Amino acid sequence: MRERYRRAVVRLWRPVVTVAAGLLFGCTPTMRDSGFRIEDYITRVTDPTGTIVAALRTGRAPNPNGGPDASVSGMAALVNGGSAQQSVTGTGSFATVFVAIPNYDDYYELTLPASALNAGLILTANENLPNATFTINFAVANSGVMGNWASQSLRIIHVGTGDVQVSIAWSGASDVDLHVVDPSGEEVYYGNRTSASGGSLDLDSNAACSLDNKNNENIVWPTGMGPHGTYIVRVDYWSACNVTQSDFVVTVATKGGTPQVFTGSLTGTGDGGGLGSGQLITTFTY
Repeated sequence: MRERYRRAVVRLWRPVVTVAAGLLFGCTPTMRDSGFRIEDYITRVTDPTGTIVAALRTGRAPNPNGGPDASVSGMAALVNGGSAQQSVTGTGSFATVFVAIPNYDDYYELTLPASALNAGLILTANENLPNATFTINFAVANSGVMGNWASQSLRIIHVGTGDVQVSIAWSGASDVDLHVVDPSGEEVYYGNRTSASGGSLDLDSNAACSLDNKNNENIVWPTGMGPHGTYIVRVDYWSACNVTQSDFVVTVATKGGTPQVFTGSLTGTGDGGGLGSGQLITTFTY
């Protein structure tokens, strides 16, 4: 069994006025006009392919009026600047999904290409969030008739952001490893946590099946340190740790760019891979 050493990373965080009060205590303020908005937490909602982007609506989310009720399941944790996948199911078919935070202003509305009983969503978190836990609501509607909200608790794990940030979140209590090769050809992963170019793996989860319930990893080049050129992103299934399948979402964020998301599933027992292992997710240029 491989050994993996963790290094504590101490980071200073300057509170953002619009989110600090609720986030620092892991709760949602109940004031109606507090100035808290969903975009302070979730900056983007898309379908799993990233091609259908939810519209951000101003004001409070609509109230149920007799439509199909929703239920939700999915990833319970994500990193700031990263993404998590959710699955929303209706008691009847629906063509619209609403995403809101209780008692917060603004909400997202995603229109499906056709009515369905189930829809996958990718939620991307604001990069300025610290450690926090908050509740997010989902509802579905058909022909403008909306059903009752379903709630999901989401936990933010604070990590570094910067010129280049690549993160992964996954379902299942398994050991999934993130690998990123920088433009010089050096690979950042659990066996080489810091590169000469300034990249670092600052979050490693479930190492060798020592489960920590984080199910996220993050590799970052801080502001001013990201080398320009081509990067390669791979995901390796180090061990299934006795689960049958792990679904994942990878988020690639570059300074000034729109985050890219990639989804997939991992099956089998795992390969215990190291340098150079894993399946190719994407190559990108910064």
